[in-house]
Amino acid sequence: MLQIAGVSFAYGPQPVLQQLSLDLPPGQVHGLVGLNGSGKTTLLQLIAGRLQPQQGHLHWQGGPLAYRQVAFLETHNYFYHYLTGREYWQLFRQQNPQFDIEGLNSVFQLPLDQLIDSYSTGMKKKLAFAAVLGLARPLVILDEPFNGIDLEGSFVFTQALERLRQSGRTVIITSHIFESLSGVCDTLHHLAQGQIVGSYTPPQFSELLTHLQTDLATRHAHSWDKLL
Repeated sequence: MLQIAGVSFAYGPQPVLQQLSLDLPPGQVHGLVGLNGSGKTTLLQLIAGRLQPQQGHLHWQGGPLAYRQVAFLETHNYFYHYLTGREYWQLFRQQNPQFDIEGLNSVFQLPLDQLIDSYSTGMKKKLAFAAVLGLARPLVILDEPFNGIDLEGSFVFTQALERLRQSGRTVIITSHIFESLSGVCDTLHHLAQGQIVGSYTPPQFSELLTHLQTDLATRHAHSWDKLL
């Protein structure tokens, strides 16, 4: 289990997370939802070890969380120029000798011997997503994985999430499209005001959506009154 206990983080004087606590059991896909600026990316960066909490701690299976226990797919993927897809995956094989390049590509169907510079946005997303899967780590973070992929890619990603769930991994996923989370998640956690203000199971997802829509309508009502 991933335990986030009393975690706080601020950029200068501006607090982003304030005494945030959350337990995430394995074998589940956990969605993280919140309006822009709510701190979702900061929380993911903390879990991935890219940032360090200024207060509180993160534990995995009762001990300190180590970055080698985490596989992190960031929103924007960066690739070296003049590198082929196969060479990119070979870099990840150095971290996991069991990284199955041919097995992964039987699913993702990428032109591995072409330069990544020639890939479409969706192909690049598949390449990065498959690399994260190939690391075979127990905690998987996916920040906006459905951005830029086509219908087939979305189906493959959904299949992968189900396999991760069945294998007992802990998956954390974000998306700006509510429906892409409600269709794959076991639990949705609502982040606002620097804290988790609610956790919802599938029968309660519509309640969360209504709550988010109400917050947005309230936030923008005055501006719309001026415009229309």
